[in-house]
Amino acid sequence: MIIDKTKKDIDMNAIQANINRAIEEAQTIHDELALKANLGAANARDELSKLNDRYELFKAQSKKIFDVADDSADELKIAAEMGIHAKSKEDVLTALELAAEEIKYSYQKIQNFIY
Repeated sequence: MIIDKTKKDIDMNAIQANINRAIEEAQTIHDELALKANLGAANARDELSKLNDRYELFKAQSKKIFDVADDSADELKIAAEMGIHAKSKEDVLTALELAAEEIKYSYQKIQNFIY
């Protein structure tokens, strides 16, 4: 049995070339993803920092509103300090609920971005 060594060498060279090309392409994709992940992580950290500030302020201000729950005038005053323009206690509570949901949603967006 005579083996065509040239054909075998060509097939091996072609296979090796395909493997090398796949490795190079994988490396390029890897490098791009690593860069985007690092930039994304930095953006996520920045967004999280801003959101944490909003969250802490919201928590403190909403606590104040609930501490004066029976005094509508004080509730409306604190709400106004938070940027909530309300005419009634119900308006204040609705605005607080929406703000709480918005903060939660913002945290979820960052969470989804990271994972």
